Amino acid sequence: MSETEDHLSPFRLPSTGPVKQARETFGERLRRRREQLAQGDEIKALSSWQARARVLTALVVESPHPRASIVRCQAGDARRLVGIEAVLFADDIPPFRNSLGHEFSGEPLLAEDEVHYRGQPVALVIGRDEAVCREAAAKLEIEYHVSPGILSIDHALAMMSFHEAPRVCERGKVTPALESGERRSSGSFLIPPQQAPLTGSTEVRVTPVRGGRGYSVKARALSPALIRTAVARTADIPESEVQLEPVGLAGVTDALELEPVRLAMLATRAAMACGTAVVLKVSSPDSPLVRGQRHPVKVDFEAAHESGGKISALDLKLHVDGGFYATDSTTVMDRAALHADSVYGITNFRITSQLCRTHRITSSSLPAEGSAQGAWAMEEIIRRVAAAIGKAPREVREKNFYVEGAEPKTAPYGQPVQAASIGRVWNQVLRRSDYDTRVAAIEKWNRRNPCHKRGIAVVTTKFGLGDPRPERDAAAVLVQILADGSVLVRVGLVDVNDGFRGQIREEVATRLGLEEEAIRVILNDFDVLPRSTPVIGADACGLVLRAIADACKRLQSRLREVALQLFAARGQTEIEIEAIRFVDGLVGPDISPNNPLHFREVIEGAWRKRVNLVETGYHRTPNLWWDHELGAGWPFSAFTYAAAVAEVQIDAFTGEVQILRVDFAHEGS
Repeated sequence: MSETEDHLSPFRLPSTGPVKQARETFGERLRRRREQLAQGDEIKALSSWQARARVLTALVVESPHPRASIVRCQAGDARRLVGIEAVLFADDIPPFRNSLGHEFSGEPLLAEDEVHYRGQPVALVIGRDEAVCREAAAKLEIEYHVSPGILSIDHALAMMSFHEAPRVCERGKVTPALESGERRSSGSFLIPPQQAPLTGSTEVRVTPVRGGRGYSVKARALSPALIRTAVARTADIPESEVQLEPVGLAGVTDALELEPVRLAMLATRAAMACGTAVVLKVSSPDSPLVRGQRHPVKVDFEAAHESGGKISALDLKLHVDGGFYATDSTTVMDRAALHADSVYGITNFRITSQLCRTHRITSSSLPAEGSAQGAWAMEEIIRRVAAAIGKAPREVREKNFYVEGAEPKTAPYGQPVQAASIGRVWNQVLRRSDYDTRVAAIEKWNRRNPCHKRGIAVVTTKFGLGDPRPERDAAAVLVQILADGSVLVRVGLVDVNDGFRGQIREEVATRLGLEEEAIRVILNDFDVLPRSTPVIGADACGLVLRAIADACKRLQSRLREVALQLFAARGQTEIEIEAIRFVDGLVGPDISPNNPLHFREVIEGAWRKRVNLVETGYHRTPNLWWDHELGAGWPFSAFTYAAAVAEVQIDAFTGEVQILRVDFAHEGS
């Protein structure tokens, strides 16, 4: 009988053939690999389980020149260095994959033939630690042919280096009004860049997950959704395969918006090359790749005004430094133009804005980017007109405010302005600060103190809530009522620890009639809610609260039907569904100790009746539009108005500045 026919015996007899070698155990395989490493075997020969346990460091090699041609790139000595996994140049990236995408105006991930700003990534060095990577970077042979770069706005204007044609927004007849003006003032000045005071680490970590089919990303960023899109595009995988690890921020200036996107793509490329987790680092904390700063703006103006300070016409030109790759600079320029009128209703007003191309890198990572420069330009013009006629800036400001019931009633692009709000915040801050009395006291102080000088000023402004790009003016939330009546709220918003979590909890408590202790708010949740509401340039607070109101309204509608059935079961059939309210954890038409339902009773009834208690809230501000070619639109959901009085003291010897007191008045969102 053959072996295949032996189906009667419950035990298989030992085979007389050659003995099969036992399978290698986990411990034996570990010892064998350690021995191979001790003998100098390649680290790249590690098995997959060991590769997943490693964390490599990737160092960005940056261009030291603002403008140059790359003549030669050699990395032989660097690649032979012990501890180096890989060195990547642009040629090592597959064709058509070496691009940051349209958000960065087609900028290459690694410079190919030329560099166009100081700090542009040229190579990636990947090794076991930062020290080895820096040693290898020093051994790279990169030869540049340096060319003169355009490093200032004045140079760009002289060379006529621009990204696009100028954009014009105008109301009235500026040229005739300038020619017929009683007095004329003109000039130019520079609004310098302001650097963001970042306090956190700028490292980016990318880890392969699910056998390399996806990636987990940890980065300090204000727009994590942009990072997910960029990583998915770099790895050529669906966005659903990219996980975002939340990072706590100490404030809105504790992270950047677009800069982490570039770093995440570089880290993803390094992780793909080595098949393991990678922590990306830049050359120094002052690297242009991680240094957020405002766009510098050069302002040219010509104004016609009366001897009393009333401005009849203003021709304002804003020249914005847009870097070599415009990225977000076009939006910054639009914001500057949209806020250039500030709170002043100048009848004949023309704003011309143009984006200059320089050999620099730009960023838009600070709050009110663009808006601050536009308002600053107008305030400096007001100050110069006041100096020309010998009057106090406060008087010139008051003469040029938008006035209720008088023309103009709208901003130069057509959106209505609430002139009464401007007057209210202005008068309120003057009264609250006791401005006139303090002015006299400061003049007396300055006469008696030669070493320390004090100054006081009052300024008012308006700020447009929203973004000129309507697609950013939207928010989504997920509200879930649990079985015990507690509520879980998930918001696709970066937590910048500004107290907004408490506002969300208060809004939900008010809408559902609950105690705030029963509500938990989860921010940084970008897996459940893929849409990330921007915290810079958009009315994030208003958008999220309206989305919460939308979700709670629909949940209340379902719970009212359940409550009506529970009241009917108790014999209270006279109750109308529209009269049912939610207050202090009670549900009923007349909240009293005698007849209401407890909120938890209604929730239990909803669970028994299989009512959906999970709702998505969504809000997008309707009818927002902006056409830069027409110079017209309704780009903001509303304006918020504010005024401030500030008193400062300057040490005449050291230049030290002390802010002694600030008074605010605010009206709006």
